Order: sequence, then C-alpha cells, then structure tokens
Amino acid sequence: MPEFSAIVVAAGQGKRFGGDKVFLEVFGKYVVEYSLETFERHPLISEIVLVLSRQDIGKGEKLKTKYRKLSAIVEGGAERSESVRNGVREAKGEYVLIHDSARANVSKEIVDNVIAGLKEFDAVVPGIPLRDTAGYFESELFSTKVERDNLYLIQTPQGFRKELLLKCFERAQKTYTDESTMVFDLLGIRAKVVKGSFENFKITYPEDLIFFKKILGGKMELRVGLGYDSHRLEQGKTLILGGVVVSEEIGAVAHSDGDCLVHSIIDAFLGAVGDRDIGYHFPDSDPKFAGVSSLKLLGEILEKWGNRVEIINIDSYVKLEKPKIQDLIPKMRENISRVLGIAPERMNIKAKTGEKIGPVGESRLIECESIILLKFKS
Repeated sequence: MPEFSAIVVAAGQGKRFGGDKVFLEVFGKYVVEYSLETFERHPLISEIVLVLSRQDIGKGEKLKTKYRKLSAIVEGGAERSESVRNGVREAKGEYVLIHDSARANVSKEIVDNVIAGLKEFDAVVPGIPLRDTAGYFESELFSTKVERDNLYLIQTPQGFRKELLLKCFERAQKTYTDESTMVFDLLGIRAKVVKGSFENFKITYPEDLIFFKKILGGKMELRVGLGYDSHRLEQGKTLILGGVVVSEEIGAVAHSDGDCLVHSIIDAFLGAVGDRDIGYHFPDSDPKFAGVSSLKLLGEILEKWGNRVEIINIDSYVKLEKPKIQDLIPKMRENISRVLGIAPERMNIKAKTGEKIGPVGESRLIECESIILLKFKS
C-alpha cells in the first residue's frame, strides 16, 4: 500500500494579513494546528512534515509532543516554491500532499478525495467551480466577460507522486506559487481536479479570520454548568456580592472576599468546561488568596478557558434574608459581565429570602446558585 506524506507549508510572512498568522491562537489552538489535526487523524497519512520560517522553528518543535505523525520540522525558503521543495525532500512517502496552513478548515473529506484521485492520476488538486460572474478589467474598467464554464478555484492539499515534484524542482528556472502549474509547465502533466469545499478557504486578510471563527463557532458544542456556594454569616463583617458591597454590618466568613455569587458562577463555568472545582484552583489553605477579590479569580478562570468558549447566558439566584439587594443587582450584573466580556443582559440575577425559616431565614447563611450555558470548542 502506498504511503502518503502531508507537507504543511507555513513559512509565509503574512504580509497581507498584517503579521504572523501561523501561531495565532483561535479557540485554544494555533491556526496551523487545525491543519495538523486533520492530517494527524487521517488513517492514510503516514507522516507530517511542517515547513516553518526560521523564527517559528522553536514553536514547531514543541508541537511534536502533541502530534505523533509530525516527523520533521523544516525551515522554509525565501519563496513558497523553496519551502515546498524543502518539505518534499524531507518526505518519505511515495506520494505527497502539499497543503497551505492558511487553509485551516481543510476536512477529512477533501483529503479523501485527493488520495482517491492519486490512485489513477499522478497529480490531483481539489477545486470548486466558479459560481460568480467573472469579468476582465483593464485599469479598473470592464473589458470583457470571462466565461465561467470549466473554471475552478484551486485549493490545497494538492497531491503528487513525489518523484515528479523532485524532477520539477531540478528543472525549474523560476519560482512557482502553485505545484499543479509547475508539473504542467515542466512535465506536461495535467492535474485531475476533485471536489473541494467553499469552507476550505485561505486565511489571507484579517476579515478571513473572522469568517473562520464563525465557521468554528458553528461546530462548537453546547455545554451547561451548575454551580453552588454558601457561606456562614457573622456580624461585623463585610458582605460582597457581584463585586458590590452589600452590607458592612453582616458578612460572609471566608478566606477570600467571600463573594458567594461570583463563587457559584466560577463553579458553574468550571463544570461546563469539565474542569476541577473552585476549591481546587483557589484553595483556602493558600495565603495568597486571603481576602482576594472573587472577580479577580473569575478573570483568571476566563483567561484560562476564554479562548475556547462563548458564553451564551448565566442565570443566578441569591438566597439571603437581609439586607435587600434588588437595587444593587444592576451594578452586580455590570461588574460580572465586564469581567466575562459579555453584555449585561446575558447575566441574570434573582434575589430570594428564606422566609425567616432555617439558616438563611435566620440570617446565619447565604446561598447562591448559578447555571451557565456556553459554546465550547473541545
């Protein structure tokens, strides 16, 4: 059975994007990792060769521990064709799939189509038919209409018999930005086009990254988390809820600032993402958390997980006999939503009493419960 090597080319300078996009984080992963993950999971890909610019080599080496098939990190050249040549020379497979890392949304189906095409053809490219009307313009003035029949937008990964590309690199007298063009010009071999996808677009400009995030957002799963917290109340302490001082006569007995409401939200968030509880992250035995603002702790949790989640809404209730907190709820919502980076209308808080029954009703206890709904990129 033939072996297929994936060459992921990520050595560009990102001039049109405005900077390095290869190691830009999107939902907890670098852009380049989305391509690596597709090839890592594909059963017919035997190895991955990653081509990077010199300044990114160190970052690439660290990815080897995460992606088992990532066999080599190769330094790219001044031009794309040099980078591809360096990667192909390193590959061990009989066939190579050349892929631009900027096409981060490549799917298993596209890789399947290219590999299937290589069973009959020595050069295969994925493409999508041109749908829009195309015109030729000179000096920004219409010159003639271009018939779109048989016109395709070419994508990657492009598949080739490795020996053909090596021959081309030996003969090439100029640089090429597309390998299918190179094998046609130098060897007369016409590439077979197979089905690509409109979602397999190239991240070239900043607005492309916005579109990429929207596509990923549609693939994110919904998660629900439930959080609960309670604190004993004592006279002479300060009671803080949602970062607001509610009372300076009676307050929570706690290691931190005792913000029961925020604690319940943290626990709900941690539950939704499948992390350990608040006591694990911020133990009351650690002196550095003595008197710390719970909003600060919430911010630390968001910093850890925020690039992998989108909060849809939070619903909380505070069970407290006195003082009454209705007038303070808008400020609590504002404080919490600011830390989480969401609109205040996505943060709801309700107030209840204990009806003078039990520990809450006797003002000996405060209880808070929160439920959170979020989108999670696993």
